[in-house]
Amino acid sequence: MARLPRTQPLSAGGEGVVRRAWERFLSGDGVPRDAVRRMVEDSWRRCLDHGVDPIRRAAPLAVSDEEIHGLLNRQADLVEAARPVMAQAREFLSESGTMMILTDPQGVILSVEGDPAAKDHGRSVHLMPGALWTEGVSGTNAIGTALASGKPAQICAAEHFCEGIKQWTCSASIIRDPYDGTVVGVLDVSGLSGHHNSHCLALVVTGAGRIETRLAALEMEKRTRLLDVTLSGPRRWGDGGLVVFDRRGRMVRANEGASLFLETIGLDLGVCGALRLPPDGGAAGLDGRTLPDWLRPDWIEPVIDRDERLGTVLALPMSGPSVRVAVAPRETAKETANIVGHSAVMEQVKSRALQLAKLTVPTLLLGPTGSGKEVLARALHDAGPQAKGPFVPLNCGCMTRDLLASELFGYAEGAFTGARRGGMVGKFEAADGGTLFLDEIGEMPLDLQAHLLRVLEDGAVYRLGENRPRKVRVRVVAATNRDLRAEVAEGRFRMDLYYRLAVTVLRLPRLDERREDIPLLVQHFLDQGMRRFGTARKLPTHDLMDLLTAHPWPGNVRELRNVVEGMLLLSQSDTLTRADLPPDFVVPAARPAAAAAPAPSRRPADERAVLFAAIAAEDGNLTRTARRLGIAKSTLYEKLKRHGIDRGAIETLGSAD
Repeated sequence: MARLPRTQPLSAGGEGVVRRAWERFLSGDGVPRDAVRRMVEDSWRRCLDHGVDPIRRAAPLAVSDEEIHGLLNRQADLVEAARPVMAQAREFLSESGTMMILTDPQGVILSVEGDPAAKDHGRSVHLMPGALWTEGVSGTNAIGTALASGKPAQICAAEHFCEGIKQWTCSASIIRDPYDGTVVGVLDVSGLSGHHNSHCLALVVTGAGRIETRLAALEMEKRTRLLDVTLSGPRRWGDGGLVVFDRRGRMVRANEGASLFLETIGLDLGVCGALRLPPDGGAAGLDGRTLPDWLRPDWIEPVIDRDERLGTVLALPMSGPSVRVAVAPRETAKETANIVGHSAVMEQVKSRALQLAKLTVPTLLLGPTGSGKEVLARALHDAGPQAKGPFVPLNCGCMTRDLLASELFGYAEGAFTGARRGGMVGKFEAADGGTLFLDEIGEMPLDLQAHLLRVLEDGAVYRLGENRPRKVRVRVVAATNRDLRAEVAEGRFRMDLYYRLAVTVLRLPRLDERREDIPLLVQHFLDQGMRRFGTARKLPTHDLMDLLTAHPWPGNVRELRNVVEGMLLLSQSDTLTRADLPPDFVVPAARPAAAAAPAPSRRPADERAVLFAAIAAEDGNLTRTARRLGIAKSTLYEKLKRHGIDRGAIETLGSAD
């Protein structure tokens, strides 16, 4: 096993100079110029202001042995995220004379791992669970100084403020919440002077970053569960507005009912978005003094799953007839402005969508998963005569046959065991006067397809358990990533339903067929994310944008959106770079020399030859040629223009796109 070299970083001027400066500082003579680092001098002054005893021999024990278990439970997420980092420290730091320490945001030690001998020595100064290592009580030390300064800190031997700790050297880095940047803990490596390694600061900075990444993953998993619980059973909270908050009281999602309710009382959803509930504070943790006038405590309810609190729901009452059941959130847009993209293929899609929006006949949207079919469906709705009505989406592929039937058509009271009193309105009735969007229509069971066809033909719906028809005026937009003609041929989809749905058809391209739209989409998702999450403005570097443009994006626009939002939330800088890409983002391997983009030093004649070779290899298809060369299509056009390669020359090499 590799061992850390036992070298100690030098303090400013050497340990003797630092000790004499400390003695002069305590005597009131001030610190000699350049005797100690500015970080250390500032820390000493804070310690003096706090009245820290300079002859203190150890940190105070703020938490007793009996209370440690409760402290660990309160910091369960941090402890869980740090577990693999601490486990690695147990082996890596063994016999190194150093140990790794994890604290909570107040500087109380949660756990210690590393060299057993170092841990034994550490107990003499209370480098152990339960001890408090803030500057205000324990003087200058890496943990307390990192918390006080908000920056990584390395404190060497005599630089410590308290006499009893001067034989130690330590390095520490803050651990921050990946969503809002608040301090959630500190990671430290400490050892007796002579054992501590000068690279330990880099070790804790890297370790803190790993913990933050794991915290982000844990938070995302909890948010996913929170949304699953709240969205899978909204009836539990009634038919009004619904606002979902995470465990820390931050707003995660709000439906259109919430927006409509707030509009009726003169508020904007953005104002509500600024509302933060107390952490883990349901109605029991709130009183009239902490709530705005319009918000009642009995509207708030905790969300608990598997005996774990995931967040809080704010269930707003229906404000009037304008709040419709099961109405999904949508952004108001005119015509097709909410379809992002100016590529030739997307301009064709938008032009055709604008024509189809004026019609009320069924429309079938075809395209790969994640290509934006629901966005296009909303645009058709917003630009059509039914825009003032509700837009109601339903995914036909994520429900059992019986649940899908009740969601589509509704049911009468007593229709089956467990049916709610008074029955339930189905999605067709909820969408009356508007648009019903049926996603993954190819997943619908065959027997339900016959019922759907009857509703489309007759314009009337029968609730389950009822014989009375209910007239509805609904435009149906269906979507699928399947080849429905092939499904019809295989007997998995009704031919008559296919032709009823496919009165008009729109095809959405893959993202790699419209690469020139990627920069626009990236900026759109950044702007959207900044409004939604309240983050500061962040701009991508040209290098990152080139990488995103060249990426294959098998998950299409949805994958791009998730990557951009993840970078926006986790980056701590105002500039997004390659380093902000998620760990599982696969950077394409370097292309063979024959297909690589021309190097800047290559002569123009050589570059022209490379362009011709790439175009010929792709049969004149410029989209694939740009992908082959690893450049944006707009860049390819510039190169073609510069080298005088016109359309006629391209067509001689194949079928140009």
